[in-house]
Amino acid sequence: MAIILNIETATTNCSVSLSKDGEILVLKEDKSSGYSHAETLHVFIDDVFKEAKIQPSAIDAIAVSKGPGSYTGLRIGVSTAKGLCFALNKPLIATDTLEALANQIIFNDGFIVPMLDARRMEVYSAIYNSNLELVREIKA
Repeated sequence: MAIILNIETATTNCSVSLSKDGEILVLKEDKSSGYSHAETLHVFIDDVFKEAKIQPSAIDAIAVSKGPGSYTGLRIGVSTAKGLCFALNKPLIATDTLEALANQIIFNDGFIVPMLDARRMEVYSAIYNSNLELVREIKA
C-alpha cells in the first residue's frame, strides 16, 4: 500500500494531495488566477499531513509535476519535492504535466491534444493517441 505526497505547481493552480494506492485521501488546492505557490505550498503540505493524520516519514514517495509550465512555479514545486525527498530519504516521481492532463480523458478513438498557456501568445502542447501513447512530442 503506497502512500504518495503529490505536488502540482506547473500552472496557476497550486495543489497538494496525499494518496494511498491511487485514491486521494486529502487534497488542498488554490485555483485562483494568481501565482501563490511560494505562500501556500508548504502550508498545504503541512495541512494534508495533519488532516490525514499521517507522519511525513510514513509516505513511500513524493510525486511532482515536471512541466511544461510556469518556470517559477516548477522551480518552487520541484525544489520543495527534492528537499523533502532528501530529508525523508524517499524516492521522487516526476510526472509530465501534459501527460497527466491527457490521462484525465477517457476516449476510444482519435487523438487528444492537452495544452497549457506558455504565455506570449503560445501554448505548450503534445499529441496522444487513444492508447495514451505520445504521437508528437511536447512543443511550445
